[in-house]
Amino acid sequence: MNVTINDIEFGESLSIAQVGKLYGQLLTSIADEKAINLDLSQIERVDTAAIQLLYSFQRDAAAQGLVIIWSNPSKVFCDAVDILDVPAFYRAL
Repeated sequence: MNVTINDIEFGESLSIAQVGKLYGQLLTSIADEKAINLDLSQIERVDTAAIQLLYSFQRDAAAQGLVIIWSNPSKVFCDAVDILDVPAFYRAL
């Protein structure tokens, strides 16, 4: 069985300036009904708006039974989630 995966790569910065574009990519990924690989390895700056968007995305995708692969979340990303006291949603799958 050949599994198709949508890949979304994040650059060094994930902030409110990128949230609009990212939201569109995430909606498209959900609509495709394929597994989704989110590469978080390059993130060096992240803000609350971006984390809120990804948290919400995880919840919505899981409700639709989609597989989310959180590839190599950077230390900065993990630390930001911890500081915000958000459950480690990126480890959910």
